[in-house]
Amino acid sequence: MERLLKKSRFMEFLKCHLAPGRDEVNGRDAQRLWHAELANLRQQLERVESDFEKTTLLREYTGSLIAIGRPAERTARRFGSTSFHSLDLTKAYPALKSHALPAECGVTSLFYIKMLGSLGYTAYQYSFGFREKPYKRLVHSVGLVEIDFREVRRLIVQDPYWNLTYCDREGAPIDFFAFLAAIKSRQYEQITVEMSSVATSLVISDTTVYPAMSDACKAIMARAFTNSDGSRKAEIPIARNYTTLMQSPYHHVENMFVQALHEHGFHEPFLYAYTLQTANVAGDRGSRDLQRKISATLR
Repeated sequence: MERLLKKSRFMEFLKCHLAPGRDEVNGRDAQRLWHAELANLRQQLERVESDFEKTTLLREYTGSLIAIGRPAERTARRFGSTSFHSLDLTKAYPALKSHALPAECGVTSLFYIKMLGSLGYTAYQYSFGFREKPYKRLVHSVGLVEIDFREVRRLIVQDPYWNLTYCDREGAPIDFFAFLAAIKSRQYEQITVEMSSVATSLVISDTTVYPAMSDACKAIMARAFTNSDGSRKAEIPIARNYTTLMQSPYHHVENMFVQALHEHGFHEPFLYAYTLQTANVAGDRGSRDLQRKISATLR
């Protein structure tokens, strides 16, 4: 009940401070909101023992915080060139929380790794997929997080957008370089996935901004966003998980990746796309050394 009351008070605050068409809170208020939320997250992490559990909790938190969809044009321009160093959590958090900035995987993973840094973790953004048209939309970004697991340091994949972590056959989080090595040697059976599902919101005001979406999917979404009296809903609830975001029968993104791989001469499953890095890793200290090691592994 206390958590619900806090959420209600927060939403009332946003209604008062976010005027129609505005996507940011007053600077001082934004700082207060974010620092209060950061303190709340620290309290939650104190009740969790391992780094793996803590970073998974934060992965799921990010997934439930951020709505699915594309932002309005004005907001897209403002955050479109966001990088790790330019992302200001005090400004991004209120926009994400109020769904004024429905984020795709890029901003989602940047927010996640920057938040991890605020909580004492070292993390990076890794992006993979295809750079050229018409495949350019098939790019995905995940978080790489350094954790201690069974007294051994590992760099693991924590994906807040698809809400998953890659593990080995024993269910332990797999080190990223062991993950890449297994893929390069086509030993896909060495990799398993730890998935979960969290509630979030779908915020799509105009389906025409999704040119690859099928007409059937657009029609279904149009009905889902329409009230019985013909008025439009601002958002609808949706589960954030791999199935709803990647394996929908109406917009099967996993199949789109596989088809693109085949057209590039790679007759491999979707996991192989992780070897096609599209940008240098983003992050704070150690990112250059990490990039050199990744480049050497991918040769």
